[in-house]
Amino acid sequence: MEVITLIQGDRDSHLTPLFLVHAISGTALPYLRLHLLSDEDRPIYGITNPIHCPNPETFKFPSSLAGLAAFYLDGITRIQPHGPYLLGGWSMGGMVAMFMAQILQARGEPVSKVIMIDSANPEVFPCFTSPEEHREFARATYEKTVAMVAMELSAGSAPGSPIPSPVMSDGGFDDYALCRQRRASTWRTWSSESSDCSLFDSPTSTTPGSPALSSISSDYSDNDDDDEHDECEEEPGADNCYEYDDVEPPALKAFLGQIKLHVHRGLQLIADVRPGDLFTPHKRSNYAVVLIKCRPDGLLLRPAHQHHKAEFIMSVMRERSMRWNPGQFRSFETRAFSGDHDGAFAPQYVGELSSILRDCLADED
Repeated sequence: MEVITLIQGDRDSHLTPLFLVHAISGTALPYLRLHLLSDEDRPIYGITNPIHCPNPETFKFPSSLAGLAAFYLDGITRIQPHGPYLLGGWSMGGMVAMFMAQILQARGEPVSKVIMIDSANPEVFPCFTSPEEHREFARATYEKTVAMVAMELSAGSAPGSPIPSPVMSDGGFDDYALCRQRRASTWRTWSSESSDCSLFDSPTSTTPGSPALSSISSDYSDNDDDDEHDECEEEPGADNCYEYDDVEPPALKAFLGQIKLHVHRGLQLIADVRPGDLFTPHKRSNYAVVLIKCRPDGLLLRPAHQHHKAEFIMSVMRERSMRWNPGQFRSFETRAFSGDHDGAFAPQYVGELSSILRDCLADED
């Protein structure tokens, strides 16, 4: 898996590329399900976190969402040195895209549009009050991801199922094989060694037998002793609730470990955003924003549902503007979408989502 992957279109097209940032899972695989977004081969790139790429041990997570945005911009500007830029992402990815837009604007580079798929303003989210609270939210988020894996495995194994049989929550072997046939590696890999190396082709930090596996196989932890946010205690039997040990392929087991780590890190980055980190007070952003607003169903799992902080987050997610200030931007539009947050790329909704995205790009050069 490459950090930045061409998933649609022609890299040599005269049209401005669209860069789509991963959600909390850290992978760009959901974007493979999108229908064609342009009749003129506009390049569409998906951005995946390096922990899902070969040699993830060489990647150190940035300490902030702004730092992660700056890291991805380093790769984007190798592909497109100057603006105007088209940026977007799903959930956490939309937040990262907004940070990228702010960084580019500060550099004097024009940004045309930011397209967010159900992304809330991270400046309004409260920080975690304890490691235990962090783990509670990380577990709820991760369990929901695993539940989606189970549903897709079940749907994909049925005879005549229209859904490809997947091995991961964000896509499947069929999706990934199709991607390898039609995509071109652009930022190659984090290690810049292979242009066509999937996460199943080489050992990663979560491959069985690798030194880093034991450090993240317990609840959402890793071996970075320098990062106080990653001090997660092992909970006995933490992985036993997922009932996959006897049936899941080793590659899926490793991939779930990578998702677990990214969920833990990603939630901390979001929770650490404070008012003023993203926007300079009283300074207007000179780009358009489209918020694709999902149906507000099933936002959190039951373990955190009664938590007062979870209730606040759910209230933010239900708001039409999701706490973005429309007056902050050149223009701000909310587009209603019938899919729910976690199922936005499900087969029954991806056609509608693709149509909305296509419409968002119709007036862009």
